[in-house]
Amino acid sequence: MSKVYTVGNDGTTQPMARIHCKNEDLELQRILEINPDLVPGDQINPTDPRRWLVVKREMPVPDPTTGDDRWSIDMFFVDQDAMPTFIECKRYNDSRAKREVVGQMLEYAANGHYYWSKEEMRNYAEESATKNKISLEEEIKRLQPEETESVDNFFQHVQDNLREGQVRLIFFMEEAPPELKSVVDFLNKQMERAEVLIVEARQYELNGTKVVTPILFGYTEEARQIKRTVSVNSGSRRKWDKESFFQDAKERLNKDQVSSIKQIFDKSQELKSEISWGTGKTAGSFSAKWSHLGKYSVFTIFSDGRLTVNFGSFNNDPEQRKFMAFLKEKLVTYLGFIVPEDYERRYPNYSVEQWAGKTKQFIETLDLIIHEYQPIDNV
Repeated sequence: MSKVYTVGNDGTTQPMARIHCKNEDLELQRILEINPDLVPGDQINPTDPRRWLVVKREMPVPDPTTGDDRWSIDMFFVDQDAMPTFIECKRYNDSRAKREVVGQMLEYAANGHYYWSKEEMRNYAEESATKNKISLEEEIKRLQPEETESVDNFFQHVQDNLREGQVRLIFFMEEAPPELKSVVDFLNKQMERAEVLIVEARQYELNGTKVVTPILFGYTEEARQIKRTVSVNSGSRRKWDKESFFQDAKERLNKDQVSSIKQIFDKSQELKSEISWGTGKTAGSFSAKWSHLGKYSVFTIFSDGRLTVNFGSFNNDPEQRKFMAFLKEKLVTYLGFIVPEDYERRYPNYSVEQWAGKTKQFIETLDLIIHEYQPIDNV
């Protein structure tokens, strides 16, 4: 079994003790509800990491004969492609982490469209968003910063995916028994539309400090190849590229505005960013990411000229907050942008008329961020 070590200033190491949960509700379900990224979206899809919206904890499942709520799913998430994700949490020594739970999860996947309508799922998601002091519209914006769907359209796609059987089943556990790993591996190879995964949330402790290391099982390359043949139902989206993006921009914007976008695009490439192209239905977009700053993009520019600063994509740990405060201060100082007080969870938008005349200052801001800000290690 692998170990986790702390490293002192003098280079000496000290192993952390492996611990097991005593209270499944508090030590698995609760921490996952507060920290949904413990389901490692970057391990599920390295090229397009999954982002999560918590629809509900303890999602009720009605009895088909009476209509009364009889069972519940520990967690019900959806990702940015509106793919329903059912999560069952189980402790290491819970004997139900085998046949019974597998059977329940498959039953939910097969019959989810009978249980929940898009209105019910939306209402639950609104309750969860309100609990986190954010609107559901802003939660969808966090999921889809490049081309945000309306809340109604998004949950229509969730419902469509349920009906098509395009779902994800996750066993979130401290440690999975070998027989469960074998079952998950078999199911993943056989099922084209559904994903069946295990996340081992191994926990360690030293001097009162706990560490959780989520590790994904069940997605072999063979399984990935099988599932690549079936796309997630996300409406009539298209994949943009550099040529189509700038062609669309030229049709929408004046020559100076297109030039401003091109200057920022070129500067982002000069600063060795990872450029990703959007899948919007009505407008193209590109996003610029620097891996030493975080897993997600810093900003997105659309072919209609909108600029979005993706504060909400960053983790809310001390180093991430430090970076976001740095970025916010530069946007206010150098560009005169108005940034909301609770910017850390927001995706403020600026029209092309607001920012295009400040292209030089925006480029200077990128230089400051990349060359002067210390790389973030804890992302």
